[in-house]
Amino acid sequence: MSVSSSTRELDARSRAGRKNEVALVPMTIGACLGLAAGSFCGGSLQSIYPYVAGRLATSSDHALWTLTYFLIHWALGIALMPWFARKLGFKRLFLASMIMLAIGAGMGILSHSLMTMLVARGVQGISSGLLVPLVQTLLLRHFPKRHHTLATALWSNSMLVPFFFGPAFGGWLAVNYDWIDLFWLVIPFALLAFVLIRVSLPEDRPTAPPPPFDLVGLALLWLGLIALQIVLNQGEQFGWFGSPFIQRYTVAAILLLGCFIIWELTSEAPLLELRFVTNRNFGFGLLLLCLGWSIFVGWSSILPLWTEVDLGYNGWWGGVLLIPLALTAIPVASAMGRIARHVSLRMLAALCFLLFAIAFAMAVYNPEIGLAATVPSELLQGIAVGMLFVPLTMIILSEIPADDLAAASTTSNFIRLASDIVGVTMLQTLWQRHTESVAALTRSAMSESLVRQALAHARQDGMSHAQTMAMIAGRLQLDASTWSLDDALRLSAWICLGAAAVSLVVLKKPRPQGG
Repeated sequence: MSVSSSTRELDARSRAGRKNEVALVPMTIGACLGLAAGSFCGGSLQSIYPYVAGRLATSSDHALWTLTYFLIHWALGIALMPWFARKLGFKRLFLASMIMLAIGAGMGILSHSLMTMLVARGVQGISSGLLVPLVQTLLLRHFPKRHHTLATALWSNSMLVPFFFGPAFGGWLAVNYDWIDLFWLVIPFALLAFVLIRVSLPEDRPTAPPPPFDLVGLALLWLGLIALQIVLNQGEQFGWFGSPFIQRYTVAAILLLGCFIIWELTSEAPLLELRFVTNRNFGFGLLLLCLGWSIFVGWSSILPLWTEVDLGYNGWWGGVLLIPLALTAIPVASAMGRIARHVSLRMLAALCFLLFAIAFAMAVYNPEIGLAATVPSELLQGIAVGMLFVPLTMIILSEIPADDLAAASTTSNFIRLASDIVGVTMLQTLWQRHTESVAALTRSAMSESLVRQALAHARQDGMSHAQTMAMIAGRLQLDASTWSLDDALRLSAWICLGAAAVSLVVLKKPRPQGG
């Protein structure tokens, strides 16, 4: 009887194991699909800002706000995830995030003004931000420990692949159909992910109540980020700090974010654990990670805009411009976990920024030779992007106690994503202001005799005076924009060289685990 009983028990365990193994497949597909849908919301508009501007009756510069508002709320979603996971459980939070993502997409479909679209992008951003740490936690909890490397690769690629390939697909839709169809696509994928997680993931309602919610911290943070966003987005339009409007919002941003920092450092249950920033490796490692990622996101937003507005390419080609990044970034990122076990983390971080500097220095953006000339620098930049996260993340968390890793990871991810809005806006502003300066200098340097010669040649070709002057103005604008782009690339190269030096000189060698 004992043998028979043991056999039945083993059979029951085997059937339960097979059941859990089968449930792992739809759970993985649903979790990765939901994360990919959120990342697709963030990346798919990057190559079609002129099309977005047309629908919303605004400028391409203002259409870029649809990215920066998404990034702000993406960061907020990451900060909110730990508390809501302890309140609702992982399954219910995932399901709520999918509903929220579908609602945000529906709001975007119905939007016909910039303001309503920004509200829709905020809803999409919060739901996408919740999914970043949530899906990572789900995969690591349910995958066997020996397959955690696979789980991490699935998680990272679910974020990266839509971010790299989404702009090309968005451009193709904008050119051939309607870019708003991007949001229509998100809804069925979000609902499919909802169903897969609903049927495959067991209930995990928390048994203990969560700590008090940091509502004061959230209010200070959200209002401070919105005020900062207004300064960054509208500073150029209003003349920056010469404008009373910008001055008021600058003071408000400083006060609100300053109060948030003080509140978080003194709160018993803070939204973010800012005390970790005083740690040398955490603080400087996070600074380098923010720098590398914000410069990359900034260039990923500007290059499609230049391709379409100044060169006259359509949205498809503006998105295709980013595909070479994916061809090298994704495989390199997948291999970095193994490489980091054999190479110094500081050396890897320094090499990453050195490759960024070389890629920016060798970049060729010339209207006369086409977009193919950009491919070599894009491939090299993709390698640098693939190398960016693993060494710096390991350095950032290297001196954090095991019990504080989750809080430290949430804080670092929030600060990294919040830094994107500064990088994107400042790089765009630098490019626009330098373009205007170069165009003005070029116009003043043109002699009257050169203009007369151009008009004489144009008359021979049958062009009117107005057509000739428009052609000259367009060519001047294109040359000024391209020269300014080159100057910004060289500045980025020097910044990355400085970051490579900081990686070697300022960062400390991480202690071995358990040391």
